[in-house]
Amino acid sequence: MLEARNVSKSYPTARGPLPILNEVSLALEQGDAISIVGPSGTGKSTLLYILGALEPPSSGTVTLDGRNPFTLSDKDLSAFRNKEVGFVFQDHCLLPQCSVLENALIPTMVRTG
Repeated sequence: MLEARNVSKSYPTARGPLPILNEVSLALEQGDAISIVGPSGTGKSTLLYILGALEPPSSGTVTLDGRNPFTLSDKDLSAFRNKEVGFVFQDHCLLPQCSVLENALIPTMVRTG
């Protein structure tokens, strides 16, 4: 189960905090699927990065199968993402010399334990 409770995210600016997400909550059971849609700049990618344990929330909690990845050490968080989370990025994170399948399989080559 993936659960987000009251997740907020803001970034510091010279004029004060810039709020991106404000108390977003959702819960997904295994096999559930959702679509996150909206205009550019509304926080969709930020929410996905938080749900995927790539970016910590400013407040609120995220749990995946009962574990909060943001309480883990950097090493354990990296292992958690490698074993528990999958991302297919839409931008520069793909290796041009690899096929789509090879790009998708690269994380399995660095998997530990």
